[in-house]
Amino acid sequence: PTRRYHLYHFPMASLGFVDAVFSPNADRIVGHGYGGSIHFWTQVPQPEEKTMEVDTEASVEEEDVMVTARWVADPCVTGHFRSVEDMAWDPDGEYLLTTSADQTTRLWTEVPLSETEYRWVEVGRPQVHGYDMTSIVCIGGNNNDNTTNNSMEGGEPCHRFVSGADEKVLRVFDAPASTLRMLGSIEQSRTPIKSTDVVSSEDESMENQSTTSSWRVERAFLPSLGLSNKATADSTDDQEISKFAGQTNNDDEFAQTLDTSAEGGTNSTESLKLPSERDLGVTTLWPETMNLFGHESELVCLDAYRAQPSGTEGGSGSTLVASSCKARNDVASAAIRLWDSKKGKCVGILKGGHRSTVSTMSFSRDGKYLASSGKDRRICIWKRVKNDDDVSDNDGSGSYELAAAVDSAHKRIVWSVHFCPNAPDILASGSRDGLIKLWRILEGADGSLEMKELLRFESEAGKNPITAVAFAEDIIKGNGRGRNNIDYGILGIGTESGRVEVWAVPISSGMDSSDNEEESPRPTLLCAIPSNDCHFDTVKRVTWRPATYHNASDDGLDNNEGLMELTLASCGQDNGVRIFKLILRNAV
Repeated sequence: PTRRYHLYHFPMASLGFVDAVFSPNADRIVGHGYGGSIHFWTQVPQPEEKTMEVDTEASVEEEDVMVTARWVADPCVTGHFRSVEDMAWDPDGEYLLTTSADQTTRLWTEVPLSETEYRWVEVGRPQVHGYDMTSIVCIGGNNNDNTTNNSMEGGEPCHRFVSGADEKVLRVFDAPASTLRMLGSIEQSRTPIKSTDVVSSEDESMENQSTTSSWRVERAFLPSLGLSNKATADSTDDQEISKFAGQTNNDDEFAQTLDTSAEGGTNSTESLKLPSERDLGVTTLWPETMNLFGHESELVCLDAYRAQPSGTEGGSGSTLVASSCKARNDVASAAIRLWDSKKGKCVGILKGGHRSTVSTMSFSRDGKYLASSGKDRRICIWKRVKNDDDVSDNDGSGSYELAAAVDSAHKRIVWSVHFCPNAPDILASGSRDGLIKLWRILEGADGSLEMKELLRFESEAGKNPITAVAFAEDIIKGNGRGRNNIDYGILGIGTESGRVEVWAVPISSGMDSSDNEEESPRPTLLCAIPSNDCHFDTVKRVTWRPATYHNASDDGLDNNEGLMELTLASCGQDNGVRIFKLILRNAV
């Protein structure tokens, strides 16, 4: 018999399906889209079938069967389908944002499969763009969402990010209310079943979050022939959505999906519904709130310093974003721009430090220093020279100036630099020459700076070009005297061949006083990720989950003070994102 089904309506941006096949029993279908996603459908039989016999005079023995069976879409497998260029953790570690040359930004979070098993799943696609994405950074405070959209007196709200692409514009995005409700439901489902009092307090917390986030838009949409996500405001906008997405499900049904929480006050993974591929590509977009203009060519990299909220010691409430672009054979285009993301204006242009494209930047945890490097192999340290509370009150000259520089810091291009969060004067750099170098910034009595190389080492695989370095927020404390009393930073590295390694590097202030190199502490390899779990192409970035995040599954380590559990994420040119959970000994 002939059976015809119309299974799915795809948004225009997803470019449709490539192929689909039935299971041996013909009760399931698997198909894959042009964008790399794999889809599954399961048949739900219906009791009624109507059969129409064909005219026997036509010598046709077949029957045309009108089937009323219903096909239900199962959770699909998604992911980037071109090089993943950059990624950034939410300041609280709740989710991970990744951005790719496939022109999308995707949101990943841990979703419980059972009370003890978790899986990282794509639950949002905040940005679907028309240019290849190159960089991303999260801005805003830590859970300070109790401000209004207009005043923001306590600083920027959380759940915001800035992205860069092969264009001259930085774009600022703000999470819609529907996404925050969905994240709240997922977070609630991750929490083990507790007493009634605890559950009621969590419900009250979620209600407060809904109230304080009332100024946020419900969701966003991407107009036809547009590059900027717009906030959904009225029925006219809904018509624009339908034009772009084709036939869609009931919007109320989708809202219920994002609002899903456990029934009856208990946390059940079975009642948690996640967005489908259609929802990811259209309905989970974040509204674009601001554009930052000023660069003359395509953006290359971003970094941000999140200041303390206004009213706190040294707090300005602003997030300072640094950006660089491709240099067009002139020193002026190699400048770094500083932006006050709260007011949406450029507050500084850092010139004279580099002669070619700046490929990497890093703010120190206290915001005192900004390190930069790139194709000219020069590492520059920019120092904050004014102590004004609000950096955005400057008149355009900026509050950083070039304080130190090392020419030919490496023999080849420097791909990555990163400050140690626990030692703001310690900087790590990785280069195509295959070396990782550790630097200390020394400040003289007159305020002048000097960079001193503390040590250098190669990856375990030898002189493999180093493409990414990142310090974890945790450190390994010294537990003795002499050499045993040295603190070690935890440094993740990525290489051009796709390897990911974790090293312990000495960061104590007294370690560089010894002139005897043999007596000086050396870096120690803590973990080399097995090759089967690593990337098979160049690692673009490694980053550690913020230490502020605590998962219920981590409680088992609380009784063992000799161990620490860390989460490391990496992305690469193999189109993949890897997330590793590492259990390390708190000793070297």
